[in-house]
Amino acid sequence: MMRTSDHVLEILTKEGGYRQLPKPFKVGTLPFEFTHALVGTDRANDLVIVIDLNDNNFDEMATRKVMALTRALDVIGSKRPVTAVLTSGNPHSKTVQAISKVSRVLPIGSPVGPNAVNSIREWLSVLLPLVQQSSIEAMLNWATDLSVATPALTGNEFMKSVVDAALHGKAAVETVLADSITSSIDTALSDKGDKT
Repeated sequence: MMRTSDHVLEILTKEGGYRQLPKPFKVGTLPFEFTHALVGTDRANDLVIVIDLNDNNFDEMATRKVMALTRALDVIGSKRPVTAVLTSGNPHSKTVQAISKVSRVLPIGSPVGPNAVNSIREWLSVLLPLVQQSSIEAMLNWATDLSVATPALTGNEFMKSVVDAALHGKAAVETVLADSITSSIDTALSDKGDKT
């Protein structure tokens, strides 16, 4: 069974394009070792350290290691933002508070159950690229959402013609609207002419 820290590693490397660093990795001449360490490649330049905490008490050793790492990065003039991902149990508030003074902290803990991996992915979403829907998929969802939101207009011919035109772009919708307005005006004028 995979540990939470291993799920973090898998999600960040496969979905985020992060590269795992060796154990230990060096900053200048100083070696540092965490449960996992990763660096962003193309889109991000984050340094992500994954820390399996020992228990729910204040973890002084983990805090000291993170402080030492961020000091070493400062000394060499690194601009990489550091994110500490805390796994295994609920991190003590003192641990989170101390580490958050020098880095971003994602206290994931150890999610369990059928949605555990999705929960981990949600915590890591700030480190992952945004997933954009294709324009066709977004348009289809938009059309479905609109028909659900306006059930009274579902059988309305005008509404149907506007939605159909929307699939072809702004100009097509403007043409449908202009034709409808022109038709309404012509009908109103002809009705007025019949009464005189």
